[in-house]
Amino acid sequence: MTAKIVKLTEDKYKDWDRFCEQNDDAWFLHTTDSIQYALNYKPELKSKDLSFLVYRQDEIAAVVPLAIESYANGKKEFSFGAGENIFPALKNGFKQDVREDIFQLIFSEIDRLADQEKVVRAKFRFSTLSPSFLKNTMPVNYLFMLGYLDTSLNTLMIDLNKTEEQLWDDLRRNHRRNILKGENFKVKIYTAKNITKEIFDAYKKMHRKAAGRQTRPDITFDLMYGWLTRNLAFLAVVEFEDKMIGFEYYSVYKNNVEGFSAANDPDYEKDHPIRHLLEWEAIKWMKNQRFNFYEIGLQWYGNLLHDYPDQKQLNISHFKKGFGGFTMPLMAGEKYYDKNYFLEIYQQRINKFALGLEKNEK
Repeated sequence: MTAKIVKLTEDKYKDWDRFCEQNDDAWFLHTTDSIQYALNYKPELKSKDLSFLVYRQDEIAAVVPLAIESYANGKKEFSFGAGENIFPALKNGFKQDVREDIFQLIFSEIDRLADQEKVVRAKFRFSTLSPSFLKNTMPVNYLFMLGYLDTSLNTLMIDLNKTEEQLWDDLRRNHRRNILKGENFKVKIYTAKNITKEIFDAYKKMHRKAAGRQTRPDITFDLMYGWLTRNLAFLAVVEFEDKMIGFEYYSVYKNNVEGFSAANDPDYEKDHPIRHLLEWEAIKWMKNQRFNFYEIGLQWYGNLLHDYPDQKQLNISHFKKGFGGFTMPLMAGEKYYDKNYFLEIYQQRINKFALGLEKNEK
């Protein structure tokens, strides 16, 4: 197979994003907008963009978002904002054997870069909202073919093609009660048509208040505001007694929605079911806009060898499950390039998992 690998540079952004728009493997996480966000998300990681394109017969055959990050332990990893890189997106229409050949080429290049940059681990995951994934809820996990260990989790999706009555019936009974309790709240939706810097700055301020500090750089908020003005996102706001007390930011791409960031006023959150009404009104709005699916977020059930949710994460998972929906695999994997680092990480995981078993025995 004759193919050429070309590093992503700013002059290729338009071609890259046009490819993402036109091909079913890609979702918003593949775009240069998302890449820029991830590169700026955790400055302490000194994230460096190594993304590249694969050309075949002078046309783009694949885009490969890729970042290298430096951790406090002195190790370098292929990760994005400490999380996984998104799995590469290929051009529509390739037969299975050609797809596999292109993936082999891509991950051979990733292995070469790992050796060049002294990377100890690579992490990747699939996008559950890409059209190709949604057409087949259990696609081939190419990561297994490429020598990656499984680090998959589950995520929760809501089918917005259901009727409003069906969506209401899918809610947990306690969620329905809390939604009705919020009848004195008002929920407003802000899009490119009506968003203002003042409204967005109120969300940013609440984000800081809810966390007790600013958790990420200003540039990430600037990027998010830009997405709002370009119809790549919308913002839901809860108002109570003329005060904005709750916000949730949603990303939008290819007629699907992902929950991106939420912030509630801690002065009201304890005694008022802010998120219940906000999520429900946002779901109704998404349906009225004829979106197809809403990924509400990860589902945690307990300890896994590669993942240890804390009580807060378990509570968030339980809350989200109350909105109904269906579970889909969030397929992910990791590859180690350093034997000692592999032994170190897995020994830590084994010890942590065993500690959980010990607590259960007591």
